[in-house]
Amino acid sequence: MRPCICVFFLLSVFAFTGCEQKNGMHELVHFDDVNKASEEVYIRFLTEEIERYPETEETYIKLAKIYEQHNNLNKAIRLLQDAEKENPESLDILINLSSYYLAQEKIEELSRTLNKIRIIAPDNMDFLKLSAGYALLLKDFTNAIFFANRAMLANPYDDENYFLRGSAQLINKDSLNALNSFEEAYKLKNSYKNFSKVFDVSLAIGDHYKAREYLEEFSIKNPSERFCYQWGAYYNDIGDKDVAKQILLNCMEEKPDEERINYELGKIYYNVNNIDSTLFYLNLYLDTNPKGTGAYVLKAKTLEKISYYTDARNLFNTALKIDSTSTLAIQGLQNLERKVAYLRLVNRKEEIQREVESLKPLKSKVIN
Repeated sequence: MRPCICVFFLLSVFAFTGCEQKNGMHELVHFDDVNKASEEVYIRFLTEEIERYPETEETYIKLAKIYEQHNNLNKAIRLLQDAEKENPESLDILINLSSYYLAQEKIEELSRTLNKIRIIAPDNMDFLKLSAGYALLLKDFTNAIFFANRAMLANPYDDENYFLRGSAQLINKDSLNALNSFEEAYKLKNSYKNFSKVFDVSLAIGDHYKAREYLEEFSIKNPSERFCYQWGAYYNDIGDKDVAKQILLNCMEEKPDEERINYELGKIYYNVNNIDSTLFYLNLYLDTNPKGTGAYVLKAKTLEKISYYTDARNLFNTALKIDSTSTLAIQGLQNLERKVAYLRLVNRKEEIQREVESLKPLKSKVIN
């Protein structure tokens, strides 16, 4: 065992076991502080190990995982890019780096690493799933389904494979089959991610019974959680706006990080024609979700109501830049263009009528 490892081991043991804490003159050592100090020691140790042994790929991955846990993907990416230079054909480095590229939607970088993985291990399970994710970024549902199906053949018990296929089917506007895929994913793993998709798609296709059934079941399995957003969305979708609004407003205090609450409240106020509140909540949502296609469409329709046609057109186009297949955005823009064309025609007729009226001779008596 190298000396540095021994030192780290002793520090770790002390950090996580420690001595008996005593009251009195000496300040108590809090475990959070101890754990943080221990982690800093570990980071320093891994950094030194990378400097000593830059060819050891496992050290890079361990340190990248720590950065990932601290939501510092940029630092994790830079670290693994250095690792790739030292180990250009390391499958583990390339897979971890690709997963970070996918999380940050770095399409060109992801394409490069996936091409390298394809040459090294074309049947690797992680490669198949990452390729499906890459196709989803490109809105390429054909390839996304192809890679998801290949992954399912290799491992039919991995819920993520069904989730990927369902996501691709949604892009293809195949909501019913997408729901089936998400339900299969949920059967394999009762995770919040899988439940959330089953619930959302059930509401989207108007199957309120199924949405409530899954919501009640998942609530029973997770008694310590209160799924206030989902209940608010459910009541909003079945038309009970007052109950939905009350639940969602309370939910903002319970779960301030649940950004979709703002979008749901925007929908409620839109339906009661409260323009100011609609725009307020939609703007809050879009501040944190700049790719929220549905919110752009709803905001465009809201501005259309108060005759802000140019701004509404710009928002419809923004939605289409994000998702060129969005039926709501396409139809909304087409309806707006027809309305503007009609109003122009009406205005032109009124102008012509005024011109005709101005050219008529005045009815006056002739004075000799």
